[in-house]
Amino acid sequence: MAIFEQDDSGHWTGSEQAQGPFTGLQGGGVASVMVAEIENIATQQSMGVAMSVSVEFLRPTPLMPLKTNPKILRRGRRSSVLTNEVWADGKQTASATVCVIHPVGELAISAKTPSEIDVGKIDPLPTRAAPHGRPWLMDNFEIRPGADGIIWFRQKDEITPDATPLASVLGPADWTHGLARPSEPKLADPNINLQVALARHPRGEHIGIRPKTTWMPEGIGLGEGALFDEHGEIGRVAMSAVLIPFA
Repeated sequence: MAIFEQDDSGHWTGSEQAQGPFTGLQGGGVASVMVAEIENIATQQSMGVAMSVSVEFLRPTPLMPLKTNPKILRRGRRSSVLTNEVWADGKQTASATVCVIHPVGELAISAKTPSEIDVGKIDPLPTRAAPHGRPWLMDNFEIRPGADGIIWFRQKDEITPDATPLASVLGPADWTHGLARPSEPKLADPNINLQVALARHPRGEHIGIRPKTTWMPEGIGLGEGALFDEHGEIGRVAMSAVLIPFA
């Protein structure tokens, strides 16, 4: 079973493990649902490959049946733009804008070939419990500390059935700001958006993040990081975040 399943009416429902550390579902899971639908549309209509996404979290998404609304904003010869929305109980909770690129074929560009990393040889860290004491999306990941400040994620179960390439990156990427957050345990650090851009799709089951965060005294923060698979760097992630007293 995937973390999110779609019923015959088109509604998505997450398991208890889809929850985040705060109120509602984990943003990375909600983003994965929206993007997976868009990637499937792009594949079905031979539009190209989804390589970047900008997600806005408008309000917490509750654990209940969710309605989505995928649309093609622009269809072009080289690139297309598609959007999706999540609605719960008559209120929109999130939106996503995805850029789909139609490859032109092999070009005479030399790409650096990095040494491959065998992440499976690294011992995983102990699973961290959610602050609210209930299941959460972090339970679905094996997390390993690697070299050069890279934290590696492996999903035990797919977030959506037949997980698509860009969507599979969003679950781990949504934790970037939390990997390098202030150590004050009384502060929560929700991100209000999520932006991911890939140079290529990941290969293999491990996604690595080299995180960096910048925090201002007013509690405003920027999370960012380089994204990797076991064959090298694949893209970037960024998000705006805010520190608030933990309820």
